[in-house]
Amino acid sequence: MKNKVLGSVLGATLLAGSTAVVADSPFAAENFSSTLTFTTDYTFRGTTFSDNDPAIQGSFDWGNGPWFAGAWATSTNATDADTVSGTMEIDYYFGWADNVGGIDLMVMPLWYTFPGQDTGASRDDTTFELWTSAGMGFDNLPGTPYVTLSANWSDAYFDNGDDALYTTIAVAFALPEGFGIDFLYGHQDVGGKGENDFFADDYSHWNVGVTKSAAGFDFDVRYHDNKDESTIGKGFAKDGEVEFTVSRSF
Repeated sequence: MKNKVLGSVLGATLLAGSTAVVADSPFAAENFSSTLTFTTDYTFRGTTFSDNDPAIQGSFDWGNGPWFAGAWATSTNATDADTVSGTMEIDYYFGWADNVGGIDLMVMPLWYTFPGQDTGASRDDTTFELWTSAGMGFDNLPGTPYVTLSANWSDAYFDNGDDALYTTIAVAFALPEGFGIDFLYGHQDVGGKGENDFFADDYSHWNVGVTKSAAGFDFDVRYHDNKDESTIGKGFAKDGEVEFTVSRSF
């Protein structure tokens, strides 16, 4: 699940908050939203989950006040049993997001599932992860920067019997003409090193992207790199690669 999907999750929550006054019930149509996305590569924490091929993605979200829930799906094109095998990933999540004392807080349990994964493969990549984040905007500074810190914990990370922790810091700036630029640095602490571990060892990665919304579409051009690509297993680290994504919300 891409970090940018968090934007659609929080977007659904903010939409619900803005329409809560007029919505007759928590399940009013105003509280639902969806997205459709095309990307040249499904990138997950500095690695390709679609074998460097394009992917089609979508989400369906519900939000009411600070509460939200939804599902996000993507094609994966990964058929090697040594990686995330199968052709689809579906993630399910719910949570709470609100502004407390000027800080945007979020807590979100999430489940990664791979319904197309070969049951005869030597691994089971179904993963639970608890997402938490805190963000704050600085409207008085040039570019109105917005800073987000996040920490995601898993008790058994992608067929790994040990727990894992993923932490990030991200900064986004507004540019003239409706453009934006953002930077993310992340570190994945994988835990143990069993023979079926998805990643060979702990690693760090970073990306920088330029964004623009026009004609109802959201465009994203992003550069990905890994600080420790030699420690990532199976040869799927994104090392100095550019990805293009276009999405639309409904």
